[in-house]
Amino acid sequence: MSLDITPEQPIELTSPVPQTRGLIKNHTELGPMFKIVLTNLVLTILTLGIYRFWGKTRLRQYLWGHVEVMGDRLEYTGTGKELFLGFLFVFFVILLPFFFVVGFLQNFYLDRPDVLATIQFTQSILIVFLIGIAIFRARRYRLTRTHWRGIYGNQTGSAIGYSLLMMGCSFLSAMTFGLAWPWCSVRLRKYEMKHTWVGDQQPEFTPQTKKLYGPFIVAWFGTIVYFVAVVTIFGATAEAMFATQPEDPSSILLLGLVGYGLMIPGAAIFLWYRGKAYSHFVSSTKFVDHNFTSAITGVGFAGLSVGNVLIMLFSLGLASPFVYRRYLNFVENRVGLSGDGDFSDLMQSELGKPTRGEGLADAFDVGAI
Repeated sequence: MSLDITPEQPIELTSPVPQTRGLIKNHTELGPMFKIVLTNLVLTILTLGIYRFWGKTRLRQYLWGHVEVMGDRLEYTGTGKELFLGFLFVFFVILLPFFFVVGFLQNFYLDRPDVLATIQFTQSILIVFLIGIAIFRARRYRLTRTHWRGIYGNQTGSAIGYSLLMMGCSFLSAMTFGLAWPWCSVRLRKYEMKHTWVGDQQPEFTPQTKKLYGPFIVAWFGTIVYFVAVVTIFGATAEAMFATQPEDPSSILLLGLVGYGLMIPGAAIFLWYRGKAYSHFVSSTKFVDHNFTSAITGVGFAGLSVGNVLIMLFSLGLASPFVYRRYLNFVENRVGLSGDGDFSDLMQSELGKPTRGEGLADAFDVGAI
């Protein structure tokens, strides 16, 4: 009996499964970050808040410069002067005249409660509108100041259009008791990604709303059931406690702390859904023939978010370097790329850059880092 070996038939050694590699690598260190954060805090206090624009820039330069994307580190080229001038422009040209007019009208119609109510309602709507513009313009500024391999990002589209879309989504979600939010979140994210550029290329973004509604309904019902149970039990406990110890300050303080503590699991249910949504958004993104991959779980994202909030709360914000590092490590371990696209085909965009910083975002404190 002989064994017939035919070397003419090659053995297939390649795998049909796309090879996934990490999107980012985190090189940040806690020591240098704590030094930056503490220095920023001291100088901001000594300058009555003026240094915060330079402090924010210094922190961004460190974070961007210590994040590696596909073998090359990012670079942040924004300046504190740009942020400061942007804030001054917004404050003197937009906010100061706006609040002056509102204050004048309120004093003029002091004896007309109906008119005052209309003025206050209009003021609230305009502030929400300005916040939407601030978020969109701040995102554009950060993209244009973020360089990778010498190529910077950009954002086209209308800040006014984005703000109106955000307001419409907020109204629709309120009218449907939150049930419209998955559809709204997809619409908002699509608008952002549709107008996002890295050099002369745009990412492809193809999320499906129907994939979000399953986890959203679970979170929606879970949150309602949880808070109904908490309110019922908390109310009965408070009534029994005050029956034996009426108006005892220690009892009131204890109940307050317990009440805040009981909000955490309720928030975690919603954050579980946010993790599911973020994972879907990441997996729905493609750039230069590379597919983004996600191992983000709802439980993992909820744990990250609750932990970060507690760290910031109990440290009064001083432990923010831990939060930044935890977030970057989370992304490093759970977000990846698969595919064989060639990033060397990227060319610089001819789109212009804003000359001032994110003034509205600074004024309303809605900007990132």
